[in-house]
Amino acid sequence: MPKRSLAIAGAVVATLIVASVGGLLLFGGSEEGASTSITQAAITSTTSAATTSTTAPTTTSSTTTLPPGVPIALILEGDGALHRAARDFYAWLGAPYRVDPPPMAEGLAEFLDGVEPEEGFDLAGEVAVATLDEGGRVGVVTAGEEDVLLAADEGDGWRIVGAKLTSLGLDPWYGEPLRYVLIIGTDARPGYIERVFRGDSLHVLSSNIAEGAGGVMGIPRDSYVDTPYGFWDKLSSVNARASSEAVVDIVRDLSGLPVEGYVVTGFDGFTRLVNDFGGVVVDVPFAMADPKSQAFLSAGEQLLWGANALAFSRNRSIWGSDFTRSYHQGLVMLGALDQVQAAGIMELPGLLALLCEYTWTDLSAGDLLTLAAGAFEIDPARVGNRVLPGTIQMIAGASVVVLDPEAEEIYRDLDDGILTPEE
Repeated sequence: MPKRSLAIAGAVVATLIVASVGGLLLFGGSEEGASTSITQAAITSTTSAATTSTTAPTTTSSTTTLPPGVPIALILEGDGALHRAARDFYAWLGAPYRVDPPPMAEGLAEFLDGVEPEEGFDLAGEVAVATLDEGGRVGVVTAGEEDVLLAADEGDGWRIVGAKLTSLGLDPWYGEPLRYVLIIGTDARPGYIERVFRGDSLHVLSSNIAEGAGGVMGIPRDSYVDTPYGFWDKLSSVNARASSEAVVDIVRDLSGLPVEGYVVTGFDGFTRLVNDFGGVVVDVPFAMADPKSQAFLSAGEQLLWGANALAFSRNRSIWGSDFTRSYHQGLVMLGALDQVQAAGIMELPGLLALLCEYTWTDLSAGDLLTLAAGAFEIDPARVGNRVLPGTIQMIAGASVVVLDPEAEEIYRDLDDGILTPEE
């Protein structure tokens, strides 16, 4: 598993996620306007069948009729392994019954089952590749005006893990139709192991690329939850006392949403990530001057570099305290989503390599790539940013957040991967 991943994309996510942020449904028919008729070709084979009689073996003849192939050529400069895999993929699309399919995700093969181009064509393309932190590689191939192939090499060669085949009239297939990932920002200061501290920032990023929409759901860090270590505790503490996997399990149980994994970063990783990313443009809702978080910002849209982005994300000396702070963290993620889209999908492998320097994830290289690619199919204006409601109470001498029953309405609103913005 790649060790690090996607926090800004959730912002590349994604979504970036946010990654981040990211889902996908898909499917269209054959290319409009194609009217070329196809004449079927017959292939005749002869086989010998032994009989139990003493007479000579009989010979039977069978005829198998297969649709003819049509030539689809992908023209790329270079002859690397990914170049060849991409060319083989298009050759197979043109003659699926005559050419062996290249390695690809099982769901993609099912999605393309029965797709038969009515005429051949040539496409010119480009290739972008990057190596992630633990040796896995991700690649993007663009072809023609809008086609995109996503590929991952997780140690056993390149595999096509996603495709947007506009040339065939198909919608994107980037994995599961709906995607959910948990982004965890820990409160580890520089010099400490960022991955295993308290989860100071907790967000579920979702996407539904068939609808071009998604969501950023903030979870109050002090949410009072049942834990795997035997007693109720703040959700933020679970990342330190148990694991990030345990946090994901609890969020799944709370929400009923199929969260597929996590991405973790800390103060230092987040600051460096934002700086190397080139800053993030955020519309700061109001002026703030907080010496605790070092948030000294004017109101309005502005470019935040690492230190200021962290200060803005940490400031809770404001109306709404941690609830408002969580909402502000969502604004940073949405700002990153805008900038990732502006960079273009050919920059995605390099962006993921950058993200992997400063974060950890349990997502595979292929899942990380398809999740992040979904961000390019989403309209940022259709990504709701909301924080679960709750009340602050004192329990066992600790200040905790007891989530309100209305939280269930937000969970169910996200069942389709889309979060309705607050009015």
